[in-house]
Amino acid sequence: MPRYGHAVLGGTFDRFHVGHAALLARAFHVGRDVSVGVTTDGFLSEHPKPLPERIQPYARRRAGVVRWIRAHYPGRTYRVVPLANRFGRSVEPGVDVLVVSADTWAGGRAVNAERRRRGRAAVPIEIVPVVLADDLAPVSSRRIRAGEIDRRGRRRAPLSVGWAVTDPRDADVVVRAIRRALPAARPARAPPRNSRRGARASADPRALARQVLRTHALGFVVARRRPAEWDVVELAEGIQLGPRRVRARGPGALERALVGVLRPSARLRE
Repeated sequence: MPRYGHAVLGGTFDRFHVGHAALLARAFHVGRDVSVGVTTDGFLSEHPKPLPERIQPYARRRAGVVRWIRAHYPGRTYRVVPLANRFGRSVEPGVDVLVVSADTWAGGRAVNAERRRRGRAAVPIEIVPVVLADDLAPVSSRRIRAGEIDRRGRRRAPLSVGWAVTDPRDADVVVRAIRRALPAARPARAPPRNSRRGARASADPRALARQVLRTHALGFVVARRRPAEWDVVELAEGIQLGPRRVRARGPGALERALVGVLRPSARLRE
């Protein structure tokens, strides 16, 4: 059951993507009713974003939010309103919780500072983890406008993925999982099969992932721990996810588990 009455969030919501969906889903999870502020065209003209000529008009951005809400939360009480200034309705009475993304939490703090300045109580802030794209960089409207990724976080350009296993029996399964989960991936064994260094690689998947990353944009390491248990590490420049424990019975189950780990919708980073 929702913990709060009225949840409020705001944003540009250009080219509605999986990060927006995560933000709205949390708002409907914690709030009985939800208000969504969508920045107006006038506000954006005064506060320009990268590639402003490619930003959708307000009506289209608002329609994307409404369409998603109707599809996923039919029957719930919500409002989608124009956001013409920095704070909108977030500083008004009747707000019980603010919902922000992990990369805009400072905006939530600014709202509470403004509420206090106006003599109103601060409200709790729900921080939603950032959704990561195939390359482990955050999914964002800017990247979509630039043509780097699609709305699901899929890379449009080829992605060099170096992979390594501590047990050779897992090699084929890992390659199949990478190709299924990351359509733009170009998987390559790293270190190569005949590398002495690779043969002597540490059983620590984090150390092996750092070695893999030296020659690839994304590193993916699967380390067998027990007959049906593995540790998995993903690594990109400045970002490490894992080790994460995966349990599976048989190659097919392991492949499905690894695909689940690699999909952008499954990757959230605080």
